[in-house]
Amino acid sequence: MTKAIILSGGWGTRLRPLTCTIPKTLIPVVNKPVIERQILLLKTAGVKEIVLAVSVMSEVVKQHFGDGKRLNVNIHYTNEKFPMGTAGAIRLADDYLKDDNFFMLNGDVIMDFDFSEFLTSHHKYGGIGTIASKIVEDPSRYGVLIVDKETHHLNKFLEKEEYSPPEGKITPMPINAGVYILEPDIFSYIQPKKKVSIERDVFPRVAAEDQLFHYPISGIWKDVGKPSDLLEANIELMNHIINNLNSDVKNLIDDTADIDPTTNIYSPCTIGKNVVIRKNCSIGPNVIIGDDVYVEESTKIRNSLLYKEAYISKNTSISNAIISDNCLIEKNVELSGDDENLIILASFVKVNKEIKLISKDHQPISYCHHEIVKESIK
Repeated sequence: MTKAIILSGGWGTRLRPLTCTIPKTLIPVVNKPVIERQILLLKTAGVKEIVLAVSVMSEVVKQHFGDGKRLNVNIHYTNEKFPMGTAGAIRLADDYLKDDNFFMLNGDVIMDFDFSEFLTSHHKYGGIGTIASKIVEDPSRYGVLIVDKETHHLNKFLEKEEYSPPEGKITPMPINAGVYILEPDIFSYIQPKKKVSIERDVFPRVAAEDQLFHYPISGIWKDVGKPSDLLEANIELMNHIINNLNSDVKNLIDDTADIDPTTNIYSPCTIGKNVVIRKNCSIGPNVIIGDDVYVEESTKIRNSLLYKEAYISKNTSISNAIISDNCLIEKNVELSGDDENLIILASFVKVNKEIKLISKDHQPISYCHHEIVKESIK
């Protein structure tokens, strides 16, 4: 039986203020936390035993997943008292993982590809490790893989600061997708009780011994770094889910949603459980609304994420925004960002009536949790 470990301890600094109260790996993506979606993918490959390597807000993660019974898996936890690096984190879990090969995932990656085929290819290659690779147009943000296309050997692993494109011209390259399958032999490369990076300290040694391979993936893959990446990833995954339904469905609307017939829904949209949307609203395109959200009449929302239990008063306009859980937006408010510079409200933010927050000069506008917005920015 193949097992798995998901690294879930990052601070998510580039996603602040959203991650001030929510661990990065619990950020909802199409209304499910990032690592919950990863767990569901792992289950398709037969994984039943999962270790979550936690540190930042570890109790929040433990409270959400518990022992895993809700998802029909067994979940264990390791807790880093101080940063151990990506390899050091799995070394803490060697008692759970040392008897079998296992998946290793970075907990902040949004993806959807066939994990069973990935595992089959790993067995065929016969190495100590196999890295999922993804060809991207601009690889300068990621670790670049130098590979043998015929044998699938991974010849060299370059961290992003080591990669220099030929003649300065950026070309599509395979990059490290943050998903691996490893044999227990990997632990012999990791010194215990030390901070060790699997990308910098371990993989180059394994590659030098011709024991490291790569598996090219297609389908959805998105590294969530900044808020605009998060919004884009939600929209991409929503479209991917809708397209795979093989039906005429254009939106993902829960049966419990109460939507007034005078409201227009422009696809694609996702609307969660117990959402109430009153008359003459315009929702979409590219909107994801979480559970228990209330939207009053004559409100317009497009290209935005709304987390659970938000309350949006009447005659409000929201575009290019991320509204976290339990926010209150009073009437006649306008929130307007652009594609890269969003309006971001963390948990429990209140926006007073008549406020206008309009992104200008390519600057995002954000508010930390429990703030009250009393003045317009436009």
